[in-house]
Order: sequence, then structure tokens, then C-alpha cells
Amino acid sequence: MTSTDLAEAFVSTKEALSDAGIDDEFFLDLIASRLLIERVGESNNQGWWDSRVLSETGRARLEEVTPKTQLKSRITLASKVGRKAESDHLPADTISLFTFGPQVESRISAAIEDIEASDDQPLKALENVSVQSLSEGWTDRIIDQTGSNITASSTTFTDPGTGDSYPIEEDGYTQSEIEPEKWRLLVTLLQGYGQNTDRLCVPYFPLKSELKSESA
Repeated sequence: MTSTDLAEAFVSTKEALSDAGIDDEFFLDLIASRLLIERVGESNNQGWWDSRVLSETGRARLEEVTPKTQLKSRITLASKVGRKAESDHLPADTISLFTFGPQVESRISAAIEDIEASDDQPLKALENVSVQSLSEGWTDRIIDQTGSNITASSTTFTDPGTGDSYPIEEDGYTQSEIEPEKWRLLVTLLQGYGQNTDRLCVPYFPLKSELKSESA
């Protein structure tokens, strides 16, 4: 599957989320980004985490347990898998693709709680994602499909190194600084995942304390 195919799956996922009632443009991009990265990293793709919740098998299992809230359950479970996988590699107090700070996460949870799927298989495009290999920069076309005005070519990126995670910037952000910078954070984190071609190396920003920031 090419980066173009992944971008098409991303767009299809955004449309499904919009049809289900999510109308905030940033939330559409963030949730769709999480779901696509989760699917790419599932055990029958890149194997970054032990999960198949977004595969056809995962849907079938959830339909047996939560047939009326299957979409909501898949989004929630997929997000939990990604968050847990990232946290296993990250230091405390960070901003990452699956953890945008308590304030943003609270609002996303409320938006997900209100969704209703009008389609029996709203995430079919994700189920069809099959990735055996990745090329550096594979998220660039996905970034181009976000609602931000930032393109992958307009940002510079450092070598992630050989560890399990790496800070994109050393300084970081406070809770109050996340909102005005949210698009740039999302694009840069996606670009960071685009550096992963043969193993998982989690990109992140430090989450700074508001008190420390004020005292500084």
C-alpha cells in the first residue's frame, strides 16, 4: 500500500467521523490521524502493538459485544492501545499523538461520546489498510490532507536517533500553549511518525508545568 492509499484511507476516515457527528475540524484530523497510525501499527501490519481492533476481525468481535456502539468502542479502544504503547516509551509529562494534554483529551472524549454511526462499516477503509513496508516520509501525503495550512515540506525534522522515543523540541509547551499551537503540534507529530520505517520510535514534546512557566 502506497502513501497515496494511506492518505485516501485517512480522508475516508475523516468523512466517516464527520457523518457520525464530529464537526470540529481539528478533532476530525486528530482522531483520524490516531486511527490511521493505530491501524498501520497493528499486529497484522507493522506490529508496533498487539492489537487488531481496527481490522475486520476486530470489528466482528466488537459487533458481538457492542453492536449499537461499535464505532464509538473501536475509536476508544484504538486510542487506548496507542496511548498505552506510547506511554511505555515516553517520560512523564509529554504531548504525543495519542496524548494531547488533559484539556484537549477531555473535549475529545466528550465529542466521541456523542457520535452515532449511520453506516454498518464506517471504518472499512481502515480495515483494508495493509502495510508490509514503509518509506521515510510516508505520512507527508496524510499531512497534506489535514485542515492545517502547514505542509510537510515547510517543516524541518531532526534525526530521531536509535532510541524508543525522542523529543521534537527540548523546550515543550504548557497546557495553555497547546490550543494556539495544536495544528503545528499535530502535523509535526505525524511527521515524526513518518520517520518510522522499521521500528517504533515515538515522537513527543515535553509538557511543561504552568507554574514553572510563570515563575520562569
